[in-house]
Amino acid sequence: MMNGVFWRVRFVNPRSRMLVDRSGGLRLATTDPVSHSVYLSNELAGDMLIRVSLHELGHCAIISYGLDRYIQSVVDPEDWVEAEEWICNFIADYGREIFLVAGDILEVPYEMDRLLA
Repeated sequence: MMNGVFWRVRFVNPRSRMLVDRSGGLRLATTDPVSHSVYLSNELAGDMLIRVSLHELGHCAIISYGLDRYIQSVVDPEDWVEAEEWICNFIADYGREIFLVAGDILEVPYEMDRLLA
């Protein structure tokens, strides 16, 4: 659930038509903004599954929070898809590290407060 929007995640055959994106290409995963569904190839595993899942969750966040309209207001129409894909790739490539570092930074003051209490 993101911003009140319930998203379904489904693992499908890697040749499923659900993995054909808006350009007509077969992908490892797709996000359908109409049905609020994420489709992941059932052959994904390990780090690739995590990366692809984070990328697709980026699309979910963009749609759930109406950020697609913001992207469209600041980016030329011919670049809308590329801009959204760049954002989702950024989340997939750096999201885990950002949260791990944030956890490390925030854990120190929390532990100090706990030890001093």
